[in-house]
Amino acid sequence: MTGTVIAFSGCTPIRPEPMRSLMNREARFAQILAQCDSILLEEAGWGARHLWELNGEVADLPRNFPLVVAFQIGLFELLLHHGIEPDAVIGMSCGEVSAAYAAGVISLRDALRIAIHGGRAMEPVAARCRMALVWTSAEACRAMTDRISIAAIMAPDLTVISGLEEDMPSLHHQLAERRIHVHALPLPWGAHTTLLPQQHPQFEAALGSIDTRPARCSAFSTSAGEWTQFDFDAARWWRMFRSPVLFTAGIGAFVERGFTTFVDAGPSPTLESLLPRFGASVVSMADVLAVVS
Repeated sequence: MTGTVIAFSGCTPIRPEPMRSLMNREARFAQILAQCDSILLEEAGWGARHLWELNGEVADLPRNFPLVVAFQIGLFELLLHHGIEPDAVIGMSCGEVSAAYAAGVISLRDALRIAIHGGRAMEPVAARCRMALVWTSAEACRAMTDRISIAAIMAPDLTVISGLEEDMPSLHHQLAERRIHVHALPLPWGAHTTLLPQQHPQFEAALGSIDTRPARCSAFSTSAGEWTQFDFDAARWWRMFRSPVLFTAGIGAFVERGFTTFVDAGPSPTLESLLPRFGASVVSMADVLAVVS
């Protein structure tokens, strides 16, 4: 089987310059970002437009989460504008919200509302945590300490961990003693941790009901570890925030179905070094736009 898979990676510090540049070159992208800006003003009380004029990164969770989702959705709509439609989608972390939108299951407003209220609800715990990429298996990380959570399984020997900021230095030291490479992620917070409460009534009340529609393409949920319709209610989205990202299972499921080429609709080249591990390849947005523009 061959087809177009659009992949949405997780949160990363977002820089305004790529946004500004793409908005100046691509009218459709600018149009979608303007719609997102209007929704953010209504739902969050702040707009993104002034952020595009800044030079620094936007990394705080309450703004980063919605901005990454807005950027990813803008890229997706730009792909549609150029005639590139997905046969399947996959997302990890906040990218799972973008994937639900791309699958046609949720509206633009609901996608941004999930990101807005999710970022706010996670912030009190997440701001006390940090994440790191560790070059060993999830099982080895679990065996080392019970003071961290497995935030993502990116490959059999590549794991993202999440834990309290004060616990991370000693863990880094343990890993160094075992000659295991570790890289602190450049985010001032940590998500996908069991330190987040199992339920969050305030988040569920703020988000309220979500109108879902049948998916228009195949979709894999990296939080549930299965092919899905993304008909998630507020409680299910909250579980996504605290569950590990099962990236290995997700990409493996696509490769098993014969999907081996992924279009990366995200603000960072996260997937470029990962997908070759699974016998797959990635096409960047820059590559796509060089062909279609």
